[in-house]
Amino acid sequence: MAESLEFETSDLEETFNRAASHLQSLASQLDSGQLLGFYGLYKQATCGPCDSPAPSWYQIQAKHKWEAWKSLGEMSKEVAMASYVRAVGKLDPDWEKDARSVSNTWVVVSRLPNTDAELKDIDKNLFDWVKDSNVEKVEKELSINKNQINMKDENGMLPIHWAADRGDTNILKCLIEAGSDVNSIDQEGQTPLHYAASCGHKDIVKYLLSCNAQLIKDNDGLSPKDVADAILDLF
Repeated sequence: MAESLEFETSDLEETFNRAASHLQSLASQLDSGQLLGFYGLYKQATCGPCDSPAPSWYQIQAKHKWEAWKSLGEMSKEVAMASYVRAVGKLDPDWEKDARSVSNTWVVVSRLPNTDAELKDIDKNLFDWVKDSNVEKVEKELSINKNQINMKDENGMLPIHWAADRGDTNILKCLIEAGSDVNSIDQEGQTPLHYAASCGHKDIVKYLLSCNAQLIKDNDGLSPKDVADAILDLF
């Protein structure tokens, strides 16, 4: 009996892994709500019920992801896997036939669409262009006034914090080359590395570390490693 259960679980895991891989080819067709739903199921299926603390209120993307996972309560890993597979099947009934053979990773969910209110271009500032991932506009703003890299928004965040949160390497390089401090802290004591780690932006974490970003603890005593996305091996 035990052997049969082990086999069934292994078979379910294999199907789940293939479904998770195939979803990468469908992700561009999904809205943020759908992506969050898959993210929550993925975390539940691979890590079990959410036992990590809620992100700070201003970490919008990380908070939405945490809520999607937390909302699943005590759902078992097996049920989460089966639900994930069924959800992929609804999106693409022929997914098993079309599934590509790629590694089992989740790389899209951290790039949720920007849900900030739309502004006219004439009303946008450096923060807005960073959030829009528009490197040309960012460079233009910095050419006009480079000191903007040290400006803080209403939450105490600098442009470099937003670049790390959005996961845009080109914008981040632009800001750092203009003199932005990779160890800048916001009003909660969090650095760009905290934001990149909590959102699971692996390339951004690596880049920041290569620029001598430090594992500084925030006002709650948490380092970037403490808040890192559990799915990815970031440090």
